[in-house]
Amino acid sequence: MAGSNWKGWEWKPEYGYTFGEIWHLLEQANNLETRTEFTNELLIGLFWEESVFQNWWQLNSKGEPLKQYAAGFGQIERNTLNIINALYSDKRYRYSPEKMISDPLMSVSATVDYLRHLKKAFPNSNKRGILKKYGGAGAGGSTNVDKKVDQWLACENILLGASYYSDGIITKALNAAEPNHSTNVGYVLDSSY
Repeated sequence: MAGSNWKGWEWKPEYGYTFGEIWHLLEQANNLETRTEFTNELLIGLFWEESVFQNWWQLNSKGEPLKQYAAGFGQIERNTLNIINALYSDKRYRYSPEKMISDPLMSVSATVDYLRHLKKAFPNSNKRGILKKYGGAGAGGSTNVDKKVDQWLACENILLGASYYSDGIITKALNAAEPNHSTNVGYVLDSSY
């Protein structure tokens, strides 16, 4: 049975991944120079808030896919992927939303590469500033994303402060990343990270 449908998201196993599976994908994709700043722990929070660990399309309030907009774990906009493909020579793939939702490693890599692109494009921005740009505030966007960024960072702090990731720690971290997704946490808990 699925959790609550907030912003269209409810747990669907055909698109969803567990904490351990996301961690494994991050270990493979987040292995570049920006990993010290944009840690796996941070990206766990970003992926949970953005997509409930589901590699799928942006959804409307009825849970229907909006294929013309964003896709993947990090919910990257189609236009943003076009910008990365055109302007960022260090990317690892030629990104498209369709390819991302069929390849979870590519989906994770897209988020990592987008953060790397933003860091290179805005070298005087700090970590928080880059995350705000990722979330839509700046780089052409005007959304106030301070709360979202605070939530991602809170998740990161909880995970970085833990000596191991028990179900309780994972639950606390994911609820810090997005409390509105709390009914879905049980679907992603596992200890195989």
